Amino acid sequence: MDSKKTSYPLAKLDFEETSKLATNFDGQPDEAGEAEWEDTMPPPPDGGLEAWLVVAGATALNMASGGFIVAWGLFQAFYENRVLSSHGSAEIAWIGSLQYALGSLPCLLTGRLFDLGYSRHLILVGSFMAVLGTFMTAQSTTYPAFLFWQGIVFGLAASITYAPTLGVIPQWFKEKQALAFAITSLGNPLGGILYSVLFARMQPLIGFRATMTIFSVICLIFCLFSIATLKDRRTKAQIMTKAPKMFDTQGAVSSPAFWTYVLAICTAFLGLQTPLIYISDQAGNVGLPSSLGPYLVATVNAATIAGRLFCGTLAVEFGALNLLTIATTFCMVFTYIWTFAPSITTFASVACLYGASMGGFFSLFCVPVAQMVPVEDVGRTIGLLLTVLSMAEMVGPPIAGAIADHLGFHAAGVYAGTSIAIAVGILAWSKFLQTGNVMKGKI
Repeated sequence: MDSKKTSYPLAKLDFEETSKLATNFDGQPDEAGEAEWEDTMPPPPDGGLEAWLVVAGATALNMASGGFIVAWGLFQAFYENRVLSSHGSAEIAWIGSLQYALGSLPCLLTGRLFDLGYSRHLILVGSFMAVLGTFMTAQSTTYPAFLFWQGIVFGLAASITYAPTLGVIPQWFKEKQALAFAITSLGNPLGGILYSVLFARMQPLIGFRATMTIFSVICLIFCLFSIATLKDRRTKAQIMTKAPKMFDTQGAVSSPAFWTYVLAICTAFLGLQTPLIYISDQAGNVGLPSSLGPYLVATVNAATIAGRLFCGTLAVEFGALNLLTIATTFCMVFTYIWTFAPSITTFASVACLYGASMGGFFSLFCVPVAQMVPVEDVGRTIGLLLTVLSMAEMVGPPIAGAIADHLGFHAAGVYAGTSIAIAVGILAWSKFLQTGNVMKGKI
């Protein structure tokens, strides 16, 4: 048969059409058959009840996993003052850093498994680990236990569930893809708000263990809804004939523009999470009572919702990379200002503006990569991005924590803001490599 070619901004990939009964991990046939398969996926519907239910399922799964992770700021403050008070800020930050990093580190593998048709398995396994990790965190009393169950197990669960929530969207949306990604990303701040407010209200009344046990039940409910609604549109034949090899270097993954973009996102992540993680601690320095810290975390997460929806909507018209660069620029500005706020009112205002900017960043940073490649290679390529940036997620917060411990929060804010400033310049360079122009072009 003739080979088919699919053109994307940075991808011209050849895929051999063939009739196969099975595929191994490198995308090679194990056994040939005579049956004729329909191997062309219909165009994305770009809407409809089934498509939006998929978005709802992905959002719920993000609430269960990502929402718990973005609420780490309240755990950081609680552990420092209560159950892990004998450990320093930087040491405790490793729990949160492992969550963030392991939420991305295995994504090359999980993304590849998604491309090979194991989306259902990923959802089931990841959901089980998320519920287990939350429940066992409730039983933990020592630093190694928190590090293992909340840092490692829950972090891995987030990674396993992340691949299908990202990979299915391009199957259902094309023109509205950026908006769909933005809506699914709302799961993180919505979950963060829910966990933060419930923790602030319940923990003083029923204690840490009972509160975390209830969190595990909430996680289970979200996961069950996702299991019922997330759907992969590909047939078995489409998976077997379209999935590229694991280490195929054609297309976007061999493009300087792609790797420049990856470098930009990694550099941004060195500083991007610093205000969110240490916001409760820093709030005490401007006079905010510690009991209101969780509410401030919830407020910042609420602000990210506006940024996600605003940038996701505008990205449909003006391009995801363009809006991402603007959002990252605002993140830089508010990260620099964050630690210098002189009063509670100013601090809260800057924190909310930072949250809105960060929301725009998080809603869009995977979209340019998804637009570089065919739909059958989305899992592997986004997984590669997330795996690489996990290194920055792992070391960024501890570096900021060490700087805060030795030099103060002002120095930590300057470190974080400078990292994001460098990322803005690299994002502009990535656009130039793709379009030949930094100021013009929808991309």
